[in-house]
Amino acid sequence: MAQSGVATQFPSIGRWIVTGMPARWIFVADFGIRQIVMNPGAVAASVGVGQDTLQSTGELAEYLEKQKKLIEGALKEPRIAGPQATAFAGAEEAHLLFVRHTVSGAGSMLHAQTYVRVGKWVGVITLTTLEDQLKAVRADYDGFVKGLRIRQYPGSEAGASA
Repeated sequence: MAQSGVATQFPSIGRWIVTGMPARWIFVADFGIRQIVMNPGAVAASVGVGQDTLQSTGELAEYLEKQKKLIEGALKEPRIAGPQATAFAGAEEAHLLFVRHTVSGAGSMLHAQTYVRVGKWVGVITLTTLEDQLKAVRADYDGFVKGLRIRQYPGSEAGASA
């Protein structure tokens, strides 16, 4: 994105810039993307993007532990795996967290969360899908995530709030 104005041609959510959209998904302003399903009773997969600000650059591990406790308090009998270190272009640090839980009437749900840190800024990418639909949506999810960019603010601290 060395060219001036390139980032403004793509939709954004906070510091996230969306440069790729999978077919059969729609962009949802201030959220992310949602799968288009033809059956009105079907559970559509979604990928939400969000952000938060840390008090200091060294506290992502602490932040992730707080997120796990919030998840445990919000969902009935969640099974949590991670965090596990991963890579994300433009991030100083990134971790994956997987959450499985059962929703009555829907089945086993999976939330794959990627937390990325640049300075004090934390970006969160959350795939939510029925577990038995993961194989069907995985390629679309991977493509969307590879197309996400983190907006940099020239002349400001990397972790400044958006």
